[in-house]
Amino acid sequence: MPLSPVEVSNIVYRQSVNRKIPTMNKVILIMMYVAVAIFTFLGSMWGTLMLIPTLGTLFFAWYYKGVVSITYEYELDGYDLHIRRISGTRAKPVNIAFAYVNLEKLIVIADQFSPEIEIGEAAFNAADKNHRVTYYTSAQDPDKPSCVLYAHGSGPEDGYIVRIYLQATGPLLHCLKKLCPGKVHTHAELV
Repeated sequence: MPLSPVEVSNIVYRQSVNRKIPTMNKVILIMMYVAVAIFTFLGSMWGTLMLIPTLGTLFFAWYYKGVVSITYEYELDGYDLHIRRISGTRAKPVNIAFAYVNLEKLIVIADQFSPEIEIGEAAFNAADKNHRVTYYTSAQDPDKPSCVLYAHGSGPEDGYIVRIYLQATGPLLHCLKKLCPGKVHTHAELV
């Protein structure tokens, strides 16, 4: 039984997903902090000459940490699912509208590598390469399973097939199941 417009408008949910920082970026960040320590040590022997590289490296490490720390924010408001990408420093965050899905055009949501995903994957592969788009909005952590959403595009992606990797929690999945009965197939409580 479809939901009434009042019931649909009452479904609102917001969730944040912190993306795992890739190992290479962690190594670069650690190397910058080691350089700060070395410049500080050398500054104790050479005086203020080392102050500029010490502060420069420290500032760049702080800025780089903000750039590589990415959070995806899912905002569900009725049939509209907006995904925002947040990065940058606390003083100057970068908040970008990343993806939009109208859930009335949903094909399927299923666990990654499950048989139910074949419907969406077939539609995605059948579409022209120039008319399909993939968004990775999960934690991108192999220890945290994700689910995949397939839908016909809306807004700027009208005419496209959209594939989105989500890191959905139980309450978000519950809302999606209420909005799209029979199209949400998840076997585990994803965290």
